[in-house]
Amino acid sequence: MTVRFPISSEIGGDLVGLVLEELRLCKVTRDETMVLFADTRTNPHYVAAFLAAGKELARSVFEVKIPFLPPGNGKGIDLGPVLQILKNADFIVDLSTGGTLYLYGEGLGAVLASGARVLQVKAIEDQLRRCFPTEEVRRRTAKGAAWLDRATDIRFTSKAGTDMTMRKKGRPGLSQLGVSDEKGRWDSWPSGFLYCAPEEDSATGTLVLDVGDLLVMLGRYVAEPVRIDVAKGVIQKITGGVDAVLLQDHLDQANDPEAYIISHIGWGTDHRARWSEIAQRGTEDGAREVRSTYGNVQIAFGANYRLGGKNKTMAHEDLILRRAKFELDGRTIVDDGRIIPEELR
Repeated sequence: MTVRFPISSEIGGDLVGLVLEELRLCKVTRDETMVLFADTRTNPHYVAAFLAAGKELARSVFEVKIPFLPPGNGKGIDLGPVLQILKNADFIVDLSTGGTLYLYGEGLGAVLASGARVLQVKAIEDQLRRCFPTEEVRRRTAKGAAWLDRATDIRFTSKAGTDMTMRKKGRPGLSQLGVSDEKGRWDSWPSGFLYCAPEEDSATGTLVLDVGDLLVMLGRYVAEPVRIDVAKGVIQKITGGVDAVLLQDHLDQANDPEAYIISHIGWGTDHRARWSEIAQRGTEDGAREVRSTYGNVQIAFGANYRLGGKNKTMAHEDLILRRAKFELDGRTIVDDGRIIPEELR
């Protein structure tokens, strides 16, 4: 993973005011302990800014730093003492670039179960400013998640040929708002999207990625259509050009049949987010901005255990369609980049 940041030692000072605003939204208070979790590739300007801002609000703030550990590559390394520190914190800012606090991992699950709030920050400064959590986007996202939570049946189509159905009865609708302000909540700044883990064996149909759609984990916009056939929640076949070859290879690298099982599905809610951002920046921010683009429809395969699903694989593959139709219980929610119900706009 590449992490880029200015070499000036003074950049952190420019960020303190912005970080203070974010910490206030996360309800950091004088009676709390705040921990910055970092690794050897963390942007040092962010550490400086969060330390300075944290001193203004929290009772105590300090940094915990470990070696860089890519997801799945920390085997044999005892992280128990580190996780114990994190479990004793009230609020954690995850500035790490590796996989220790991987969303679908057991380590993060233990930290959240302790009641700690976790805010992941991977985006660069202009993304943090442009997509700063506003009441409008937070309301839109939370309302969408509530609708998704109540729904039972999902249909997902597109003019390119996508037609998939799935069930989600009993599975929660979840949101990423860019703010972690409740005990046991994980969120990522910036974010504006929502999703659910459907019943794994219920997803059936055809998914077609059209030109300009996004293979998130590959950091690649689709250049020619990719067809993915799904039956009983499992990818059966991937066909197309070079993008299909790369997607198939990336899934195969997991060497795990559970990598091909549907994970989650949802839509983006932030009208300020830019679809072209990965073309300019790559995926340094975990593709948070592109995932948040207004009216996109996103679907993933692989891990979904922390989202109310059953799949504990370490593999995860996110796919985002720019122009698709998303229906809940027969009602159109998203269509061709637009959110349709007035109360969800």
